Amino acid sequence: MTHAKGVPGAPSTPSQHSSVAAEHQAEQRRYGHRMHDNEAVALLRATTLLKELDEEDLLRLASRAVTRRFRRGQVVFTEGEPGDTLLVVATGRLKVLTKADDGRDHVLNIAGPRETLGELNIVEAGTRSASVEALEPSTALVLDRTAVWELVRERPAVAEQLIRALVAHVRRLTGANADLVFLDLPRRVAKLLLLRMREAGRPVIELGLTQTEIASLLGGSRQSVNQALREFERRTWILSEGQTITILQVDRLRRFAGD
Repeated sequence: MTHAKGVPGAPSTPSQHSSVAAEHQAEQRRYGHRMHDNEAVALLRATTLLKELDEEDLLRLASRAVTRRFRRGQVVFTEGEPGDTLLVVATGRLKVLTKADDGRDHVLNIAGPRETLGELNIVEAGTRSASVEALEPSTALVLDRTAVWELVRERPAVAEQLIRALVAHVRRLTGANADLVFLDLPRRVAKLLLLRMREAGRPVIELGLTQTEIASLLGGSRQSVNQALREFERRTWILSEGQTITILQVDRLRRFAGD
């Protein structure tokens, strides 16, 4: 019985093996060398989503991951395109955004090292709900939905973490929408600074965002962001040096933001 090429269950032929090898080589030329398994395992273990997995399961995922490198400004994927992969940021930062009706970009989130993107597409393969661009030169591990879903079925802990990740995503969006309604822009700027301070674990923070990007993230104008930062500096709450900001009076900034 003759099987059509690509039909599940069809026996492999030498030409198909050659084709798969050629595709793999082309993929490596496009994405660069694959991250070493030990390095990939350490990265996956550091994520909230996959931290409950044991060494064997992490190695299993790492062996099936592809390393991708992105230039600053490079599009990672586009809103509305088919998506069935999970991204784990290794280095750099990726900007999650969507297009407003007037064509302007609205930044939803900034993902840094050890953060994951694409959890929704792991639960259900479909189209991307937002676009992602590299804010700076970045590296990410790409995991196929099939590889992750196999572990979700086998390991209840992974399913629980996936649910928690989706809940956190909904809460973040709900909180952002509430801030847009109840807080003016200066207070939203103050909350962003405090959030980055908590993430950094110290009062000196590298925003890594232009004032235009901050405005897009917070739903305001660049001029308003600039005015807020200047006012914080006038009150000696912060010291601003380019994209490096030192929070001098944390308690005052917290009271102002209602944080």
